[in-house]
Amino acid sequence: MDTGLVIELAFQALRMTFVLAGPLLIALLIVGLVIGILQAATQVNESSVSFVPKLAVIAVVLLVAFPVSLAIFVDYVREIITRIPSILN
Repeated sequence: MDTGLVIELAFQALRMTFVLAGPLLIALLIVGLVIGILQAATQVNESSVSFVPKLAVIAVVLLVAFPVSLAIFVDYVREIITRIPSILN
């Protein structure tokens, strides 16, 4: 295998990781920041106060983004599988 091909495959895998995990992580970052500011302002440092909204945001983002993420991932896997014969030569 060529070094350039290995680097390209690794770059595509990292890009796919960012595309699939990005929406969820950005949503959780925003919710965590808002909850942290509210907890600092009200001085309520209860862990369940931050857990429940984050859990709700995870559920909503997964419900909204899962079909698109699944389609993107299936296309990526299909592309990798079709490239296997050219990678092995």
